[in-house]
Amino acid sequence: MKAVSIIGTRPEIIKLTPLVPGLDSMFEHRIVHTGQHYDYYMSEIFFKELGLREPDYTLETPVKDSSKQVGYMLTGLSDVFQIEKPNACIVVGDTNSALAGALSASKHHIPLIHVEAGLRSFDKNMPEEVNRIVIDHVSDLLFAPSSLASQNLVKEGIRINVFLTGNTGVDCCLKFLPSALNDRTVEKLGLKRNEYVVLTVHREANTERENLLKIVEALIKLHDVQIVFPAHPRTRQKLIDYGFWDVLWRDNLKIIEPLSYVKFLNLMLNSKFVLTDSGGIQEDAITLKVPCLTLRENTERWETVNMGANKLVGLDTDRIVFEVEKAWRDDEWKKRLARLENPYGDGGASNKIISIMNNVFPIFSKATLRT
Repeated sequence: MKAVSIIGTRPEIIKLTPLVPGLDSMFEHRIVHTGQHYDYYMSEIFFKELGLREPDYTLETPVKDSSKQVGYMLTGLSDVFQIEKPNACIVVGDTNSALAGALSASKHHIPLIHVEAGLRSFDKNMPEEVNRIVIDHVSDLLFAPSSLASQNLVKEGIRINVFLTGNTGVDCCLKFLPSALNDRTVEKLGLKRNEYVVLTVHREANTERENLLKIVEALIKLHDVQIVFPAHPRTRQKLIDYGFWDVLWRDNLKIIEPLSYVKFLNLMLNSKFVLTDSGGIQEDAITLKVPCLTLRENTERWETVNMGANKLVGLDTDRIVFEVEKAWRDDEWKKRLARLENPYGDGGASNKIISIMNNVFPIFSKATLRT
């Protein structure tokens, strides 16, 4: 039997990595990189560090426009599927790569497996939300990372072949935690434990001029808070294009290059809290028991908000400043998190997924799954 896994971004690489040994043993397994994010910092370094083998196929996706990206991916994936004729296609999360994989698999009548199914922000203005909904509704086998995600699927009428497994991102995080604990990134950057905040900004909406300006204005006002900012390439370029780059070079704000996975985990572990717009970092934060402030009005990781591990601070400058300063003064938040259970599992998601696939795949067909 043959399966094709689709990846194209760092989060997909991270979340597929724990599954690859099981998939390789179960299938004649091919990995396809769509080219969505393919450079040293955004992809290549992660393959090397996580020990993930090189993709069997790397597609050409030479455009940044979202719709055109998906078009290029669909063409490339169609060619791969015609060559490989797989028995299953595996996609992870909510990216354009996952969407293209789902649509192409559906067109080619290839059973589709969605890892990280059922997450919902309930905001269809987010491209990722539309991707999530479409992918889930054309999937044949859905692995939900949390109870809430599973409930979301049921509410949308998806009741069969839904399995609660936890999130494979937790598996990867915990696997590399010992390496992160021994890493010396924080020391090399001249930082002290619990005396800085980690900032990440990368979402397309947050790099639009008006929203990015609000974040920059907040950073300027937070002169008493030590902030470390591994700048995403797109965010860095937008800051330069808008003329914001030079004003960010301040004594309390350390701008650095994007970090490898283990180095970033080390940076998070030793921080007082993180300020981010990333869904994956919200998950990593609760896994590492690090408080999180999210630069969004909503999230698809509502579990973290409901349990008090994460707070939505939006994009209003004064609100961001207020919440960051409040968290900076709170010496107990991190201690409170130590007692909380991770809603995304204990690191066993990959084993659960492979076990379920081993049981289901002998009867895996459109006739049995689409009912």
